[in-house]
Order: sequence, then C-alpha cells, then structure tokens
Amino acid sequence: MFRPPIVTIMGHIDHGKTTLLDKIRSASVAAREAGGITQHISAYQTEVKLKSGKTATITFLDTPGHAAFCQMRTRGAQITDLVVLVVSAVDGVMAQTKECIKEIKRSGVPVIVAMTKMDLDGAAPEKIKGQLVELEIVPEDYGGQTSLIPVSAKTGNGIDKLLETIILNAEVMELKDESASPLEAVVIESLLDKSRGPVATLIVKKGTIHLGDQIFAESISGKVKAMSVSPATPSTPVEILGFESVPPVGACVTSIPTPTQEKTVVSRLNQTRTDGTPRLPIVVKADVQGTLEALLSSLSDDVFLIASGVGTVTDNDVFLAASSKAQIFAYNVSVPRFIRNLADNQKVPLFESKIIYEIIDDIQAQVLRLLDPTIEETTLGEAKIIAEFKIEKVHIAGIEVIQGEIGPGDSIHLRRDDAIIKDTKVEGIRQAKTVVNKAKSGSQYGITFKPYIDFKVGDAIIAYKS
Repeated sequence: MFRPPIVTIMGHIDHGKTTLLDKIRSASVAAREAGGITQHISAYQTEVKLKSGKTATITFLDTPGHAAFCQMRTRGAQITDLVVLVVSAVDGVMAQTKECIKEIKRSGVPVIVAMTKMDLDGAAPEKIKGQLVELEIVPEDYGGQTSLIPVSAKTGNGIDKLLETIILNAEVMELKDESASPLEAVVIESLLDKSRGPVATLIVKKGTIHLGDQIFAESISGKVKAMSVSPATPSTPVEILGFESVPPVGACVTSIPTPTQEKTVVSRLNQTRTDGTPRLPIVVKADVQGTLEALLSSLSDDVFLIASGVGTVTDNDVFLAASSKAQIFAYNVSVPRFIRNLADNQKVPLFESKIIYEIIDDIQAQVLRLLDPTIEETTLGEAKIIAEFKIEKVHIAGIEVIQGEIGPGDSIHLRRDDAIIKDTKVEGIRQAKTVVNKAKSGSQYGITFKPYIDFKVGDAIIAYKS
C-alpha cells in the first residue's frame, strides 16, 4: 500500500499560497488570517478528483512566508515529500522566494513550481522562468527537470494539472504506508487551550496513533485522551489532547521516551552579558508554540527575555514584568481588561498586535534607542485625548491637537501621568465624517491606531519621527 504524499507549500509573502489552497479545498483560510498573512503552519488532507476519474488524497502543509518563520519553513521541508514553490507571475522571484529555494535545496526534496496570478495583465511567465534558471531551478521546457505549472487561483486554470503533477511525482516516489512500524510523528503546531489543556497538531510519518496510546514528545509524556482522527495513520495530520505540557514545535513524537538536552532559544537569550552594554527586558506571550518560537528566534542578543509562554497575559506576567522593569509583548492573544488595568497600575508597558512583524519592529526600534541614546526624535505634533467612541467594534479616540500636526502613518507615543507607556502608529483621521490627511493645531478630530492601544481620556499623544 502507498500513503498520501505530504506536500509543503512555500513562497514569498502575498504570492497566493493560501489562496491557491483555498481554491483546491473550496475553503477560505486566507480571509481568516490577520493581515492576510498566514501566521501559523497548518496541515490538512484533501481528496482531489483527477481527470482520469480517480480520486487521490494529498496532505498539504501550508507554511508562512514572512522571514521570521524561516525556522518553521525548515521544519516543513524536513517532513515533506514534495514542495510546491509558489511564485507570482506578476511579481517574480522575491527575497523570501530565494530563502525558500535555499531551504528546498538544503533538504533535497523534489520541487514543483506553481506560477500564480496568471489571470492578471502583468503576468510575465518567461521573465519568471529566467529568474528561476538563475537560481538553478530549471523548468522542463528550458531543458531542466522542474515541472512549472501556470495557475490562477481566481479562475481555477491550471489547478487540475498541478494536482495531476503532484500525484504523478508521488507515484514515482512509491511512498510506502508504514502503519505497522514504530511510531514517528512530528509536532507542527501546539498551544495551551484554557478548557482543553495542551493541544498538539502532529503529522504521522510512520506507525499509527490510537486513542489511549502512551506517547512522548522529547521529554514530555502524554496519553492520547482525544484525537481529531482515529486512528491516525502515515501522512495524516491529527490534533491530539493528553500531553502533560505543551510540546515544542518540531519535536519528534514516539511511543518510547527520548529525552533530549537541546539548548533552547530561551536559554541563549538569557545568557549573562559580559561587556556591560544594556539589554531590553521583555516578557513575550503568544497564541501558539510555533509563533512563540518564531518571535524568540527573531530577537537579537540585545534583548533580555525575562519570561515567555503560550496563552493570554496573566497577573503573574504583569507582576514579573513590574519587578524586572520589563514590558510585555502579546501576540494574537486576547488580554482581559483587568489585566490591562493591572499593567497600567503597575506601570508596565503592554504592546498587543495580531501581526508578528509589528511586534518585532517595535522591539527592534526600542533596542536601537537603548543602544544609541543619542538618536534624536523630532516632534511632529501633540494632542490630548478628550473622548472615546466605539463604532462597529472600532475604538476611536477623540483628540484636540495642541500643537503641530499629526498625520496617518505617524509614529506616536502614548503618554500618561508624564510617562510614555506605549508606542503605536496613526491608522486614520476623521473630522466628523470627512477623512483628513492632517490633524492641525486648534481643531478636534477622531483618530484610530494600528496596532490598537488601550488609551484613556486624559492621555496625551506625541507624533514623532526619528
């Protein structure tokens, strides 16, 4: 018997990876992703109907395109049988396309190129082929061995051929179903659920997982209390409940304990500095383990990680940050109002965002100011928050500009009780129902922030450039 192929989708941000899969699955994953960017690796099986009339099962592994997830992409390549490299026929080879090609070559996994957005007027397939040849990805019609399939996620053109090509490659590889072998699976996502406890998504490589099985992810043991698919056979993505704690993404899951002494990112970041230069103390919380790892791996040695974890910000996080004079960065987790109030009372800056690079950029900007105090900021304008409105779940600050001007996209400090407690940017400005480009001194406006900050009436905002 043969098992379904595990196909990893890779490519540059916004080249249409998830949209392509939406078309294949007739689902709408892309619309549910913050900022239109896939923030996690997600795996799913889909049954496709081929032109021959036969049906075939394919396991898709959708990897993020942002550079912060390079480590997660590497893991995707390690457990995959085949990579589909998505390249826009309009935008061509970009920075993250090159990163993906490096990972593909390093892994030695076969690759198919899906040239997307072929329905657009700016599509230039021959130009893109030339760019790929320069990176030693040579299409078949150029004398190489790489299948290049022009597709359109909008019209569906080319998708049948892409699926046929995937199955043809899988048949050539003769992927064996090793259901009876000792268990070997990989954690591709994990999180701590308030009601269900530790939750892990695995892809089975060998063996079979049954309800009630004793399993181990490195040094973390567990007994399968619930699973989304039972039994889970090779190539099957399955959600598991029953681990004693949240297992790390990339951990090998077996039926025999295999403790490791792996040096973690956290321990590296917490090493004591010997040169006496300052470090930015922070607490990081994220929605799932994979994203937490991506955030931590993006931090420089100029950051001192006080604590990190999966799940919402807790009172312990706030008190720990207060005692360490640290600030908290929360990615894609809901923070209760009483926690925000506690952070305000404890003078702990709390930065929340659903876009990972906004958190990374804010940390990097603070590190630069910490390392080079001579960096000067030019104040563009100042205003006082005099009211708060909420229209269709959007929080709007009513402001009165005291001096200067404030415009959309400006960086701002939020000042409370003579202390700057949060940084963000201006998203939009309105005066009554009119959108304006500048909020000018002596007038009142409604203003929104991105990322959102928990402002109060009486706070001051300072627009600046550095």
